[in-house]
Amino acid sequence: MLEKLQGKMKIAGSYRVVQPIENFKIKVKIIQQRSTLAELFENEDETRDSNFLEDEEYLFTWQEKVFAPFEASFYREEKNCVTEQQKQYHQRILEENIQGSRLFSYTQQDSYYPDDALLTTDYRSILSLRNPSALPMLRNRKPFTERYNKKILDDKPTDTRIRSNHYLYQEREIMYIMVDLTPKDEVSTNIAQSQTLLCTITYDKTHKILSVNPDFSNEQHYIVDGIGMSYDYWIEHASEKPDAEALQRERDIARHELREKQIYKEAEIFQEFELPAENILRVILNLDIISAHDFPYDALFITYVVELPTFWSTNRRETLSGRTQRSRMRKETSNFCYVAEILLDLDLNCLNDENVLPSWPTILLSVGSLDSWTRYRIEGYASFSLPPSAGTHTITLETWRPVAGLVNSLRRFFTGGTYELEDMSYCGIPSRHDKTKLEKSDLSVVPSGSVKLRMSIVHQSRSFTRERGFRRDTFERLSAGTLMSSVNNVLEQFKAARERMIRARAVFT
Repeated sequence: MLEKLQGKMKIAGSYRVVQPIENFKIKVKIIQQRSTLAELFENEDETRDSNFLEDEEYLFTWQEKVFAPFEASFYREEKNCVTEQQKQYHQRILEENIQGSRLFSYTQQDSYYPDDALLTTDYRSILSLRNPSALPMLRNRKPFTERYNKKILDDKPTDTRIRSNHYLYQEREIMYIMVDLTPKDEVSTNIAQSQTLLCTITYDKTHKILSVNPDFSNEQHYIVDGIGMSYDYWIEHASEKPDAEALQRERDIARHELREKQIYKEAEIFQEFELPAENILRVILNLDIISAHDFPYDALFITYVVELPTFWSTNRRETLSGRTQRSRMRKETSNFCYVAEILLDLDLNCLNDENVLPSWPTILLSVGSLDSWTRYRIEGYASFSLPPSAGTHTITLETWRPVAGLVNSLRRFFTGGTYELEDMSYCGIPSRHDKTKLEKSDLSVVPSGSVKLRMSIVHQSRSFTRERGFRRDTFERLSAGTLMSSVNNVLEQFKAARERMIRARAVFT
């Protein structure tokens, strides 16, 4: 028994396109296979059946529409042309008297799909097979005319509908190379039998990639089977090399596109780093509220406020305060990962006065809880001064909350709405406080949970580039101001505690 001839394996190939796609050309050649008894015939013409396609060759350009014989006869009748594209085909066939070619093509404008089968086969799980026996299926008992979804399939979907109903959309153009392998003495009524796909060409506009399926055959050939006959066909790349003038024109176009992209990028990106004004120290603070630990109630949120001392300012007042999302506790920990970016400016002219001792901004924190019963509670307060050194700082703040007897504790447990500070800045040193002594002895507090923060600080000033010792002297004075503020705070707390001890001793005596 004679073995069937094997052609080249059909594998797609992808190519990077560096020239305009309009220059692409592809040559397709198809020849009827010789009979296995060809050696018994003396005449070469007798080795092939003349009733079938013997051989044909055509040079296709990109998106060139070549009509098949059945297309030429179909579009020749004006009654068959409905769309604008079909009417253009009708006009072209009449003007050029096109009879059709056995090798033809479908372009991007044609409504051709190589495979009408479903992408996946029907599948039912074991549970779905057993479910009807356990629970009767719900059926739509309404007649078809009364159903709201009478039109299930959209015969002519728009591009917007296609893109919205698909997750993956690529801007590409497709071209199909076809062949008509029907016998000459038969009139085919089935269009599917009159067309056989030889090659699919896809061009990705975004990435400029050309895919040919199957790939260029070169010397080897592919095999396609028709109705009672087999054929060999070749796919060759026939694009002409551009001349020097065309290459120069392409270079100019590419250079112009590159220049436009560069101008667009330069318009979005600063030419240089934006520097602060003269005698201004800019502090860029990236505040990351990481987590809260060991608080008694769930659904925590944190409110932060940045208090600016004298000589400090900002052009983004809305960033000086903020609030995190609510977070539920797990293993006595609430994770926030809330990041805020804050820009602060210090007027360095204040350092010219020896009597002025500037200080760093203070960050005030308030931890609250709001449960599913809308019970609101204050869980703790904390405050700290901004670190004077640039870099990354990770700190853990211990919080406290005010208390006021048994009734307040019961209200806190059952209904919420506990005692809280009327002015949040009172958990540190209020900015409006201008006296030498800050009295807090009447405030009863208890310790609460802790809050973990991470701060990334950047210092920027034009003075850093001019004076080498300016940076060290500046931060020494600023750190001294912060230290004096902390010492005064400790002394005031010590005095308040001493007075409470004296009053308590007087009561007992």
